[in-house]
Amino acid sequence: LTIDFVVVPDRAQLSELVQRVRDGRLRTNIGNVAAFDDAVAAFNPTERIKGKTIIRVHP
Repeated sequence: LTIDFVVVPDRAQLSELVQRVRDGRLRTNIGNVAAFDDAVAAFNPTERIKGKTIIRVHP
């Protein structure tokens, strides 16, 4: 079973998310930050890291 969906961003909702981040009411757990050249290795399935993996596109 596959369920596909598209989320259409709403300006008011995005503004609310930004405000929550600024107020500290919405946070994410960043587990790893990697350079673009190391993106494949950053998603190594043998190493489990709690949190989101961030890929830096610009140095």
